[in-house]
Amino acid sequence: MDLLIRNIDPVFVKQLDEQAEKQMCSRQELLKGLLTIWCADGVQSPQVARLERQLEANTLHLKRSATELEQLTTLFREVMHDD
Repeated sequence: MDLLIRNIDPVFVKQLDEQAEKQMCSRQELLKGLLTIWCADGVQSPQVARLERQLEANTLHLKRSATELEQLTTLFREVMHDD
């Protein structure tokens, strides 16, 4: 099956051509290989996994902060009632 992509920035096309030359293949072969790898291995998977881990860490941090704020609020209320 053929795939046509239009309106690619000439700077990117030049970079693709340079990379293809380094790998001693055509632009088409380079792009086909990149797309195949991206689709088969899920190039975004490591990025998504990293972001999910960061989200989990942030969520844990926010939960801990909320707990500490609740404790401080309770302490302040106790101190204010003692006056």
